[in-house]
Amino acid sequence: MGLGISIYPLQSSYEQNSAYIQRAAALGYTRIFTSFLEADNDPVIAAEQLEIYRVILKEAQQLGMNVFLDINPEIVKLLKIDPTDFQFFVDLGVKGVRLDGAFNGFYEAYLTYNSYDIAIEINGSFDSGYVNSIVDLGGNKQQLLTCHNFYPEADTGLSVACFDSCHARHKSLGLHTAAFVTSQEGGRLGPWDANDGLCTLERHRYLPIEQQAQELYQAGIDDVIIGDAFASDRELVALAQLQSTVTTLIVEMTDNTIDIFAHIFQNRWDYSDVVIRDVMSRKLFKHLEIMPQTEQSRQIEAGTILVNNDLYGRYKGEVLIALQPMVIDSRRNIIGMVQEQSRSLLAAVTGGRRFKCVVRTESEVTETK
Repeated sequence: MGLGISIYPLQSSYEQNSAYIQRAAALGYTRIFTSFLEADNDPVIAAEQLEIYRVILKEAQQLGMNVFLDINPEIVKLLKIDPTDFQFFVDLGVKGVRLDGAFNGFYEAYLTYNSYDIAIEINGSFDSGYVNSIVDLGGNKQQLLTCHNFYPEADTGLSVACFDSCHARHKSLGLHTAAFVTSQEGGRLGPWDANDGLCTLERHRYLPIEQQAQELYQAGIDDVIIGDAFASDRELVALAQLQSTVTTLIVEMTDNTIDIFAHIFQNRWDYSDVVIRDVMSRKLFKHLEIMPQTEQSRQIEAGTILVNNDLYGRYKGEVLIALQPMVIDSRRNIIGMVQEQSRSLLAAVTGGRRFKCVVRTESEVTETK
């Protein structure tokens, strides 16, 4: 999995962008999205603006970042770019060109064989035969990538069904994919004056950034890019700490008899649709005294975190998470709850999937509301 940030040199200072890029690079981010679609319509002014990009993009390149520049046919005409000579992009410090608009299929296929090793990234939010035609025309799939749009206007992001259809199409062709998440704690800087969040999926618009990213990774997206500038430092670190093989759940604990934060758990391969059941916790916690909380049976909701107490014999110490409302008896203790923003991730914790629990401070939760 890859991580990326976005910068908008016409909307922010060199100092802001430089510091942001350096911080992201230090955390292991590998790519940058930037757009030239907002260039001035006057070719002279646009050429001057391009020099602003050149300075910061060359610096990013030196830090090992792969820069993808968003353009369309109008920008190519405006800057009088020779569509067969990619030296222009090499000199700009660009590793890939994202084609926001469709050309004609033949042109995109031809570009994938450019001699400068510039990647061609097409709009991943087109659920049509456009991408198939590029492949059918002999496009080099090693140099052909897809990247979804982000949607600055509220209520206009992709539906889950549209996203899934696009993604299935691109993966069936063997193409590398990318999509955007939006910052909840940092700035709301983007290419346009209106910005209600720069995410690909509409359901992500107000969710914590870690949840957005994990859902994209679980869907099979290769690269996750933060659409806004500038994400908070906590958000940058949180995404950098995600592991593709481990689902991170935000939880609130009500009982600290066992320390669930010190371990990475794993759902059993012979998994249930009622609970997530950890493989090793019985051995991890068998030495602890785990007294029953009550003598009564209780109704619990999905997301409740449980541990089997001393009354459960050989199953004592087993950690479980409820996947649906259920009744538990006195042999199980309630020790916490998966927070609402993470509950959608539970469905992906299937057989053999690893997971860990983290807690967010009150200040972090408040900042995202």
